[in-house]
Amino acid sequence: MSVSLLVIAALAALYLQGRLFRKGGLARLSYERKFDRSFCTEGDQVEMHERIANDKALPLPWLRLEALLSSELHFVNQDNLSVASGQRLQNHRSLFSLRGHTEIVRKHRVHCVRRGCYDLKTVTMSCGDLFGISQAVRTQQVDVRLLVYPRPAPLAELPLPWRGWHGEYTVRRWTVEDPFVFQGIREYRRGDPLRSIHWKATSRTGELHVREQGYTADRRIMVLLNVAVKEDMWGEVTDEPLIEWGIRCALTVVERGLAEGMPVGFGCNAASVDEPGRSTRIPPASGNLQHKDILDALAKLELTQQVNFPEFLRLESEQKEDPSDYVIISAFQSVRLKEQVEALRSRGCRVDVLPLEREVIRQ
Repeated sequence: MSVSLLVIAALAALYLQGRLFRKGGLARLSYERKFDRSFCTEGDQVEMHERIANDKALPLPWLRLEALLSSELHFVNQDNLSVASGQRLQNHRSLFSLRGHTEIVRKHRVHCVRRGCYDLKTVTMSCGDLFGISQAVRTQQVDVRLLVYPRPAPLAELPLPWRGWHGEYTVRRWTVEDPFVFQGIREYRRGDPLRSIHWKATSRTGELHVREQGYTADRRIMVLLNVAVKEDMWGEVTDEPLIEWGIRCALTVVERGLAEGMPVGFGCNAASVDEPGRSTRIPPASGNLQHKDILDALAKLELTQQVNFPEFLRLESEQKEDPSDYVIISAFQSVRLKEQVEALRSRGCRVDVLPLEREVIRQ
């Protein structure tokens, strides 16, 4: 065979194998990605699972996977990975070969450094021929979300107004009987008022019995967080560590109230990643579901002010709900803010302001 025919045959083979990989390299190739749980607390480690399956006879000499992830997700073991990190995002890249009818499952340990809502939306897959001449590229939706909850601030490190108020509120709640809450009948004890005697039970048993009244949580708590660090701030938060500390303080106040069985709500003049352009507000309620809803809201908060805080308080004062007591967490107090605080107090609400101070931030 002449040299020219060999060259033509080699070129034809290169063309055909290149065409084969371009057309069929990514066919019947599936990819899945998920975390071992949907939420965790900042500082925790989670596992990210990847599954790549080549459900055809054609082997892939090389397959490259690329995805953009948040820089706050740190990969503990980076074997077979190339991670290029920027200030906000990191490019997660891996390269390997895959035989026909083969499945690969990989697990990565990920350290969740910071509170947030982390969406992994797409992955880009590239494959090619033996010589790297031809390649096929496909972007696939994965739509995986991980919520990283904030850690509550230590109660001892919260400003004094809340520490003092919490004890007073708890005592007031559990020592004031509600005449409309009836829990049952019990035997008379020395000191019980005569008006509480249950005459039917007394006549039936021959011994004095009284009605036992329940206790009331006739007030609810709204915890309001101001993400502005100064009065003239607008848009993105300029001191993120300070506001992140405020988020942790807000969570501590919420959890202490819920632990006592109080209805607690949360509001903030920043938006959620799921509802951009509007402030965040969760009406007061009690129980584990309320705790989960507020944790979700805190994880999803974007540190961008949507409305100035005095206006946020004005809108709060117009809520058509039963009166609440307020814990306001703010890095400053302006004249307009104080006016709105007084407006809430004029409605019979108790309002305490917890000042955010840069020097008390803890890690």
